[in-house]
Amino acid sequence: MSNLHISNSELRLATATLAALSVIVPAFYFLRGEKAQQATPQLQTFHKLLKAYTTLRPAALGANASKDFSHTVLPLSLNLPPRSLENFQQHAVMIFSLFENFKMEPHGQVHFSKETNTVIAHCKMGGKVNAASEMGKKLIDGGITDWWTECVLFVKMSPDGTKVVELKEFVNSAKAEELQRRLSGVLSK
Repeated sequence: MSNLHISNSELRLATATLAALSVIVPAFYFLRGEKAQQATPQLQTFHKLLKAYTTLRPAALGANASKDFSHTVLPLSLNLPPRSLENFQQHAVMIFSLFENFKMEPHGQVHFSKETNTVIAHCKMGGKVNAASEMGKKLIDGGITDWWTECVLFVKMSPDGTKVVELKEFVNSAKAEELQRRLSGVLSK
């Protein structure tokens, strides 16, 4: 048997080193992995899509769409049919007319699944209501000057990650129905 003797100071140094490595190594891996993921074409295309919402230009929303693009609003109980790119852009004309400015911002992390080639993000969306628009005036007359809601986006990308093939929005159905009622004049304040 060998007579191994470790002093208290050596033990403390080894413990401190092990503790530091247990924090540094996972942090390095996590930060490196997140940056690598942010650099993927899929996430770059996703961020371009989010930026397109701020332009209030429906054509900008389609700039990175594939030729077979589809848009679906969930839950299905809202009874909104899937839209082609053309129908999606027409819908965006109506939505964008309600706002002076509009944002679609991730709330928390954005996730990319390599297996399904899909970006998933919980987003806050909305903005300042446009008083110059007929529909915007209905909201303002009802006491709404800003409209915010949330959704979860599921954005399926082309294999190379440069095109949006499918956009699914799981929206806050209560807020969607409230907006619809306010715009139809059923609800005022």
